[in-house]
Amino acid sequence: MKKTIALILSLAALLSFAVTPAYAQTDDPAYPMIGDVDGDNIVTIFDATFLQRYLLSMELPFTFNKATADADEDDSITIMDVTHIQRWLNNCNTKGINIGDEVFPQIDTSNAYSYDYFDGGIFTILRVCQTHFYAYNDEYGMLYRFNGKLPDKFGLNDEVYCTFENIYTHPDYPYLVQADWLTIVPSSEVPDPYICYKPVIYLYPESETDVSVQLDLDGSFLTTKPAYEDGWQVTASPDGTLTTQDSKTYPYLFWEGKLNTTYDFSAGFCVKGSDTEDFLKSSLAEMGLNQRETDDFIRFWEPMMKRNPYNVISFQTTAYTDAAQLSISPQPDTTIRVFMAWYGSDEAVDIPAQTLPTAERTGFTAVEWGGALAPASVSY
Repeated sequence: MKKTIALILSLAALLSFAVTPAYAQTDDPAYPMIGDVDGDNIVTIFDATFLQRYLLSMELPFTFNKATADADEDDSITIMDVTHIQRWLNNCNTKGINIGDEVFPQIDTSNAYSYDYFDGGIFTILRVCQTHFYAYNDEYGMLYRFNGKLPDKFGLNDEVYCTFENIYTHPDYPYLVQADWLTIVPSSEVPDPYICYKPVIYLYPESETDVSVQLDLDGSFLTTKPAYEDGWQVTASPDGTLTTQDSKTYPYLFWEGKLNTTYDFSAGFCVKGSDTEDFLKSSLAEMGLNQRETDDFIRFWEPMMKRNPYNVISFQTTAYTDAAQLSISPQPDTTIRVFMAWYGSDEAVDIPAQTLPTAERTGFTAVEWGGALAPASVSY
């Protein structure tokens, strides 16, 4: 009874609106529209009315199509679909509602081809829904439905790099894929295999100290923070806070750049993508990084790595330190430099185990970490 009253009241509220209604029509019945409940190729108040009748289990003069009636595309038919059609007809805010657009084919996962692996690629966002989004991969000419709400910072026509799992393909529509997205970043943030990413330098003196830091690169800087002007001049506090001469504070010194070096994979580790976080936690701790530094490292690298079936990882020594020579004055009692080169692999790779360097943090301590996605053309 309460459900019936609610439906009647919502219809009464609609009829009381005095706003010029929205309108959508298609001349091609082969491409049904979202919101066209009665199948007459037009979205009108009758569609909201027929949907209410369906929810009340009343007889309809046509074959009900759940795909067109699912106004918010959440794979269920509820009173909210009625509300969304009403709001759309009256030009109300309907973010994430695509009434009037073509209905995309849905995948029945019980009758679809499934693939249990991680994948990733560059996509253009075509449609944003409340519980998922659609994106197009130009390389393979495939339309993807990604389950999971799209983060608010992304929108229509944005180009993104997305990783995903639980992949299904439609048996009748080979161009259509459904998957659960894992990570999503602007396509401009996909790692360049020739760039050293986010080497950051932490300084922990035993008391507040003026420190000078120099980096002699066999290569070039792309960006630095704070600005690198013949070196960095900062006042370092024991908690790691760095203060520049213009009184700005930073948690660390940051740089990215290109190095003229070849990474050494004569020894290292082959790690399952799903095990990457645990591997990094234990390895970074063994090399002397504290919890804060380890969390920063994993937060940056692990989302890119976990999608791969395997990651081949080698922590660089002279291949990195010879190309990026670091000088700190006064000289720290302990200096830890961790630089990870890695690449993804579809198969396990047999590589001799690497012996990790260890360090005991005593006195004035300087810590640096960074990494690079090794070029695919490198011979390992």
